[in-house]
Amino acid sequence: MKYDLAHFGLYVKDIEVSKRFYMDVLGFEFKFETGPESKVKLCFLTSGSCEIELIEKKDLTREDGLFDHLCLRVDDIEKAVEDLKKHGVEITGEITTMPHVFNGIKNIFFRGPDGERLEFNEFL
Repeated sequence: MKYDLAHFGLYVKDIEVSKRFYMDVLGFEFKFETGPESKVKLCFLTSGSCEIELIEKKDLTREDGLFDHLCLRVDDIEKAVEDLKKHGVEITGEITTMPHVFNGIKNIFFRGPDGERLEFNEFL
């Protein structure tokens, strides 16, 4: 059996803050959101074939944890980092070149609004 990625689920403190970050800073598009009657707020955002499910739950215990990181592929990593800096996003290092990964990539890590670790990578 072969699987395709459906989406990433990410616990967030404030769904509106996270929605603005992923849409305004990273260019994701709105897909679906649960209504106010729901105990758990859900918002699905897409960019290309990548889909994120933002999950806001009051009294959240993170027994399932978050995830290590979400990686987004870009065509021009230097331009993507410039865009992050314009939005005041916390960059957690420098662009790194890794010639032994997928025949060469450049990558960099940064933080989302809840401290989630995000990565951009560019194939060389």
